[in-house]
Amino acid sequence: MDMTHLTHRAGLYYVRFIVPKDRWQDVGKVLNSSTGLRRDILKSLQTRHYKEALKLRDAALNTIRQEINHKLIQAGFSPLHGHAVPDWMDEAQFLQEALKARQALQIASTVEDDQGTEDWPFSESPRDRLLEGMECFLEDQAYRMDQAGQNGQAYASRFEEIALGQHTPFALILDRWMRDRESSTSHSSQSLDRATLNHFARYLAHSKGLEEPEDLMAFLRQQVVEEIPPRVLGGFVEWLMDVQGLSVKTASNRVTPLKVMWDFAIQKHLLPKPNPWMGATAGLKQRANRQKIRLRPFSEEELMALLKADPDEGRRWNWGSAIYDLMRLALLTGARQNELASLTVDRVMTDPHSKGVLWGIRITDQEAKTRNAVRSIPLHPLIQPIIARRLKAADQSNPNAPLFPECKPGGPGEKRSYYFAKRFPVFRRDVLGVQSDKLVDFHSFRRNFITFFERANAHGVSACTEMVRDRLVGHESRSLAGNTYAAQDLGWDLCTDAILGLVEKGMPQEVVEVLRE
Repeated sequence: MDMTHLTHRAGLYYVRFIVPKDRWQDVGKVLNSSTGLRRDILKSLQTRHYKEALKLRDAALNTIRQEINHKLIQAGFSPLHGHAVPDWMDEAQFLQEALKARQALQIASTVEDDQGTEDWPFSESPRDRLLEGMECFLEDQAYRMDQAGQNGQAYASRFEEIALGQHTPFALILDRWMRDRESSTSHSSQSLDRATLNHFARYLAHSKGLEEPEDLMAFLRQQVVEEIPPRVLGGFVEWLMDVQGLSVKTASNRVTPLKVMWDFAIQKHLLPKPNPWMGATAGLKQRANRQKIRLRPFSEEELMALLKADPDEGRRWNWGSAIYDLMRLALLTGARQNELASLTVDRVMTDPHSKGVLWGIRITDQEAKTRNAVRSIPLHPLIQPIIARRLKAADQSNPNAPLFPECKPGGPGEKRSYYFAKRFPVFRRDVLGVQSDKLVDFHSFRRNFITFFERANAHGVSACTEMVRDRLVGHESRSLAGNTYAAQDLGWDLCTDAILGLVEKGMPQEVVEVLRE
């Protein structure tokens, strides 16, 4: 759970704005702190819901920052970002006005026209006239700010640098890009974005020989894109792996949001081409594949040991039932960990389209990993009692009631498998030993499902085709015909025959007997 700048008290969520250490005294003075210092500011978001608090967090932090800056400027101090703006204009508004000026100058014609007069008998282009107007405005504004005791020249210089495309503060890009991401990407993707931006801010401070900023995002917003040398950008991936200790795959994933953000900024004419992150991860995929540990299905002996073991034996926790049930469901459905942990009452099919066939479960687009993972899976009679028991214990009047309420949401994507994924390895190590870490994991049940499916096909189960297998496990079909032309729903009866055939002809009889116990 991402609680950065958030705290939870008496059922309500609060946003916590952290004041930079070198400004504690200034902020304490303008806020009339009794100690003369102010380290942070806490304000209620007036919500009890975590997801709503996440949505409100950034806007609340920005509002607090603007209020503090306004009071600092009134008291004669520089704002927290170190930039001088009029007391009637906050940082966001200043950047917006400078961006408008930049966009107007970019599209203005540079072709001179004949609009001279007797007093000014020179030809000018539309862009020249815009520049002249901007300079007059800035000169006037700087004078008024100087009269008010503010640094008018600093304001005018910064405005002009942004308008002319010489300086692009990250704040200018971040505000627009993050608004776009909120409307078009999942919560887990936005969490990855924030992790990347925090790493990038930490890296920029490191490259300048600075200590790590207390507020990484505030520091990043201050940085000017044009002032970052290409060699510094080029060293980011190495720093992630050599200094931060990230794996090759994770380091590569950290670069992707930066590439996407730069593409967005180029598309919106905030930055010029080319994108400096193009090719930044070249060779990393091959390197990651060389380092990648190839996990396998459980052996028959390992499956027997796991299925026979008591998950609650010797442990003071409430995960035994979930481990017992989810192992069996994963083995006989091929579903992913989070797909099963997220099951709700309305995703259980107790009355499928054909009479006399199996119950089923539905994987919807809310928990599906990809578009192809949205599917329905029949439940073999060996595991149907598990779902029946879970349904009976759930609040069936609520369609969204979870079948696994012990699997609380957590992590960046608020997934119900988050905490379970930390508990199952403990159980697995106790049963199979720590040496199993580099050989198998919970996903190995899914590998077993596919292995048994292939065995059933080899033993003559006509329903266990490659296309049916791909539909049941939620994979994209390798064949063009299967992926493009074949129906997504191949029929409940066919899928039922495949599940029954998998157990009858593909699964070792000893494992079947343990499942019947």
